Amino acid sequence: MSRILVTGASGYIGKTLVDKLLSQGHTVYGLSRHPPAARPGLIPLEGDITLPNLGLAATEDLKDIAIVYHLAGVHTLRIEDKDDKIYKTNVEGTRRVFNFCLAHNVPRLEYTSTAYAWPDNPYGRSKDQTERDLGLFQDKVKVTIWKPSIVMGTLENPYPGHFNLFVSALIKIHQRADLIRRKIEGTLRLPVIEPLFRIKGDPEGKLNLVPIEAVTEALAEESGSSSKKEGVVWLTNPSPPTLQQLTEWVSEFIMVNVKFVPEFKATPIEATFANLMTVFEPYLTGDSFPSDLKTCPPVTKDLIIDNIKAIL
Repeated sequence: MSRILVTGASGYIGKTLVDKLLSQGHTVYGLSRHPPAARPGLIPLEGDITLPNLGLAATEDLKDIAIVYHLAGVHTLRIEDKDDKIYKTNVEGTRRVFNFCLAHNVPRLEYTSTAYAWPDNPYGRSKDQTERDLGLFQDKVKVTIWKPSIVMGTLENPYPGHFNLFVSALIKIHQRADLIRRKIEGTLRLPVIEPLFRIKGDPEGKLNLVPIEAVTEALAEESGSSSKKEGVVWLTNPSPPTLQQLTEWVSEFIMVNVKFVPEFKATPIEATFANLMTVFEPYLTGDSFPSDLKTCPPVTKDLIIDNIKAIL
């Protein structure tokens, strides 16, 4: 069994991965600014990837680490990175993790990027830059770049990821609009009309949602692999749902008639929502990702409903 360091060990994917690594018998160093509690096999480390030596004391006994799983980072979707926090954490922080591997003779670095490493927002740009950085140093440390798509949790293990934040914003703005609409209908004695909420996008396009268990199973499998994968590995759903399917499931649960439409003249409330969700637009343009997953549970209506229940 190996000694493994996991950055971002207190994060959503980090916690799930740590559990799997411990179940395999590994000794795990769980590094985070707010590390998880110690338990058999898990050694918590309070650290910060933006600091030299990851913020750890020079006297810390970190010998014989076989693998670093680097999951720590800022995952917020923003139009601008005003305080440079995304760049400093995701790009400069990963450079410090790589230097840590060199300083401690760690032979393997498993880096979790994203399938959406696109230049459309600071988060995507930071991941793209880091992938290019790591590509330059693969002769010094064996590097695997893992590219999960939009990770989905469960009712028992909820995750406030990008899709859930999108749905949460949709629910909140509809509730606000519904109060105004009903007040107007009541004042003017108009009949109640079922609201239609349109979002710009191709209804036949696909949003690549991948269950958390598929991601962590693939990551943990590599911890004991003698035929180590290197380069890029796509942790994406080979059969993702269409936007039309997703909106039908969401609409049924939140009781709002939501549709994706390529082009339309937006109502004021639709325009407000579009402005709020501008950063999410690139995710609604379709799906053409490869997939290296051996198995991937399907994204079902029940999984989507469980995630909505979790955010409510």
